Amino acid sequence: MLVFPLEELPELSKGKGNKIINIPKARYEANEEKLSFVSVVGKDRELKVFSGKRHFTIKSKDLENFIGNRGRRGNFLPKGFRVVDSVEVISRNKEEEPKDD
Repeated sequence: MLVFPLEELPELSKGKGNKIINIPKARYEANEEKLSFVSVVGKDRELKVFSGKRHFTIKSKDLENFIGNRGRRGNFLPKGFRVVDSVEVISRNKEEEPKDD
């Protein structure tokens, strides 16, 4: 997993692509590594990672363990969560939670 500031991902003209993460061509072609999900995670947000019937939440301070430069290799997720089925961005800010009427 790789976390980097959104400012490092420029918008290019004419639909040109951007390299988000470095995956060696041989590993990609062998289907050993691939980009599964891209999410925008704001400040004070958490990321819930789902793998099979299990999930775990990466708190905002723990996301710092995955910070790197765009286009570089990311860090491994914990064992048991390396095959990711989905991700969900969670807000822990009380002001943004829906209010009961």
